[in-house]
Amino acid sequence: MAHSNQLPPVIMNLKSLDDMSVPRARAVEATYKPAKQKRSAKSEQKLLNAAEALFAEKGFEGTKISDIIKRSGCSIGSFYHRFGDKDGLARVMVDRYLVDAKEKIDASDFSRAKHITLSGMLAHLAALVLEFQNSRLGVYRAAQRLAQSAPEIWFDTGNLTIRVRNRVADFLPDYADAITAEDKEKALSNAVQLIVLVILQTRLGSGILFPEDDEALLAMLVDAAMGILRPGVE
Repeated sequence: MAHSNQLPPVIMNLKSLDDMSVPRARAVEATYKPAKQKRSAKSEQKLLNAAEALFAEKGFEGTKISDIIKRSGCSIGSFYHRFGDKDGLARVMVDRYLVDAKEKIDASDFSRAKHITLSGMLAHLAALVLEFQNSRLGVYRAAQRLAQSAPEIWFDTGNLTIRVRNRVADFLPDYADAITAEDKEKALSNAVQLIVLVILQTRLGSGILFPEDDEALLAMLVDAAMGILRPGVE
C-alpha cells in the first residue's frame, strides 16, 4: 500500500518541552470520552492496541473501524462512545504516545560510563530510536494521516526530536574530548537529528535511498553522525 510522503518538519529551534500540556490538548478531540471505570478503561486500551497494530500492518486508510472492533473484541457501541470516529481514536493514540515517549526519552542513559565511546553512544541511540519507532509504527502512521488536516500533529510528534536532542546534550561533557567539530553542541544536535529523522523516513517508506536492512542502516547512520562530530577524521 502506498503512503503519503509527508514528513515531520526539521525543527531547528531549541526549547523546553517539560510542559507537554499543549501538544496533548491539541491531540485529543472534544469527542473523546475517557473511561471512568476499570472495565471501560480495559476496553478502551484493547481498542487502542488493536488499532495501533492494524495501522502498522495496513496503514491508516487501509484499516476499517470494523477491523478494529473485530480484533479488539469490543463492541461497536464502545468504540463510538469512546472515540466518535477513527480520527478521534488516532488523536487519543498520539496523545498517549507523546506521554510514553517523553518518559522513555527522559529515562535514557547516554553517559560515557555506560557506552564507553562516542560511537558506542550513537549506536545505542540509533538502536533505541529504531526499536521505538518500529514498535510504535502504527502511531506514526496515524499521525501522518492526521497531519494532512492538522499539521500541528507533526509539530507535536516532531518536538520529540528536540527532547531527544536535549537529553543527549545533557551528556555532552562526557564526550567533549571526542568531538572535534568546532561547535560541539551544534554538531551533536545535527548528528542526533540526522539519526532520528532518517529512521522515521525509512519507517514511513520515504527513505528509499537508505539501506533496507536495519543493521546496515544503523551502521550507516553511526558513520554519518561520526562524520558530523569528527569532520575529516577517519
